[in-house]
Amino acid sequence: MQVKTDRVAFTDGTGAQVTVADLRGGTRGVALYFIRAASCAICVRHVKDLAGLRLDDRDVTPVVVVPGGEAQAARVRRVAGPVRVVSSAGAEAHHTVGLPRAMLVQQSGTLLVDAKGDVRYRLAATLPTGGFDAAALTAAVAAL
Repeated sequence: MQVKTDRVAFTDGTGAQVTVADLRGGTRGVALYFIRAASCAICVRHVKDLAGLRLDDRDVTPVVVVPGGEAQAARVRRVAGPVRVVSSAGAEAHHTVGLPRAMLVQQSGTLLVDAKGDVRYRLAATLPTGGFDAAALTAAVAAL
């Protein structure tokens, strides 16, 4: 599936709208982890795992995308450490990148978008245990 990241917009902690290009900034890329829900314990564990990868040291910006509004994003920010947390209206951003609801469960997943805006790695899963793979993401970052 071809993902159009230029169509995806988020809200940051200040209420400002940001795009994938804004999140990439001048870095080699951005790793976007789309969690299923702020209340998902497995997703929260993966947020901590993402923080532990220290992608900033490799000039890749790690970002967690939370479905819902600022209250949900604030809940995740408390455990995200240095990882930026943004939200989307409902699950709009999730759906735009091909992470729909399946069997009444919001899919989670990870995208690595390079400096040009091309998706270089994509992982999607209905069960939250499959939406993040630290080793695979680290390998994709190394291949940038």
